[in-house]
Amino acid sequence: MSKEGLESQHGSDPAEIRSLYDDWAPEYDDDIATWGYVAPETAAEILAKHVSAEAQIIDVGCGTGLVGKALASAGFHDVVGADGSSSSLDIAAKTGCYRALTEVDLTQLPTDLPDDHFGGLICVGVMTYLPDVAATCREFARVVEPDAPIVLTQRTDLFESRSTQAAFDELAEDGTWTIVDITGPSAYLPKHPEYKDIHVRYGIFRSN
Repeated sequence: MSKEGLESQHGSDPAEIRSLYDDWAPEYDDDIATWGYVAPETAAEILAKHVSAEAQIIDVGCGTGLVGKALASAGFHDVVGADGSSSSLDIAAKTGCYRALTEVDLTQLPTDLPDDHFGGLICVGVMTYLPDVAATCREFARVVEPDAPIVLTQRTDLFESRSTQAAFDELAEDGTWTIVDITGPSAYLPKHPEYKDIHVRYGIFRSN
């Protein structure tokens, strides 16, 4: 992944995305910290308000393990990570924050993840690369237990263009999940020269 910007990546081929993140993995944590990225910590704090720290959590799109570290700081100790970048998973394994890690292509649905299995799901910084919001969210609801919380992020510049609220509402209307909250815009990459004016919204749901 280019360190200069992410703007071209949300429309790229899945194989290209995997390759880019594989290449970027060794520098990813340092780069993202330089840009002021706090979404992992914020999302983990939100999840901790909605489920016991004893629950088994799946970190979808775990990358190098930034969310895993945030979950550990929030008290979670039974976390499974899933990602499409094998190089990122290798780095995530070294954090010691995951009970298990699995390579999963989130663009190919349904995944091999089991039904009704996890006590909560967190997905931070990943929806950018998953343009079918409704299908992706249905997959999230499929893999968690009934009444389990789902916390995800979506960039504000994509929230409208991908009809994200309509997708969230569709799942609520057909009984797939209950919307708990959709937050207002928060900082995304405030120190990135190209992304300082783009924000992120947090969606909180409960699977039905």
